[in-house]
Amino acid sequence: MKLTAIIVTAFAMAASVFAADAKIKEGSCCDKAKKAGKECSHPCCVKAAKEGKVCAKCNS
Repeated sequence: MKLTAIIVTAFAMAASVFAADAKIKEGSCCDKAKKAGKECSHPCCVKAAKEGKVCAKCNS
């Protein structure tokens, strides 16, 4: 039972990572940072990342 919960949690976390990546607009500051292997350091992007989202202002 615990193994099933761990597997489900792992898939949910992986899906949320891919969902967040899908919202990043090509050429945005977040996209450039990701391609450089970093996290975007803009305050609005940092705040959105803490909430598990991407910045709507920079990725619209």
